[in-house]
Amino acid sequence: MKKILFFITALLLVGCVNPPQGLEKDEFTIQNLKDIEQDHYACQCKDVRLGGKVLSVTAQNEQTKIEVLSLQVSSFSAKPVLDSSTNGRFIAYLKGFVDPESLKDQYITVKGKLTGKEMGKVDQADYQYPVVSVQAFKQWRLEKEYYYEYDDWDDYPFGFGPRWRFMGRFWLAQPKVRYVLR
Repeated sequence: MKKILFFITALLLVGCVNPPQGLEKDEFTIQNLKDIEQDHYACQCKDVRLGGKVLSVTAQNEQTKIEVLSLQVSSFSAKPVLDSSTNGRFIAYLKGFVDPESLKDQYITVKGKLTGKEMGKVDQADYQYPVVSVQAFKQWRLEKEYYYEYDDWDDYPFGFGPRWRFMGRFWLAQPKVRYVLR
């Protein structure tokens, strides 16, 4: 019964999850680096929504250059999916000045136009970066969250079951840790 109520509640709350303004799903033709084809670079008309972990930030005169390790972006919330595997790197140019230390090693989702490609290096290897001219972006905070896995023994009539340990005068389950973006 608890599982059914949890499922129904989760299903209803999914409708409440909205991406940040400007990063809505419907506006974009490309939402993954794998979807970029060679003719898209020449067009410079493709709208993209990409995200991932910021690897490096360089402040330039009129703009800020960001190198991003691309991750899959959630279609509901527009957050990078932490458990997904990387599918390459891209460079994003933000208009104006953004302090490099505020973005370094953070997670980001960008909206913009695919404007071409730029050659660079990843360690010793040559790499062709897709370039995005950013119109809007959202920086995500990585937070640690503690949780308890559901256990069939939670409904055990005597209040404790296997995998529990005695701590002081209470029986406590071991919490688990997961990382989430907010």
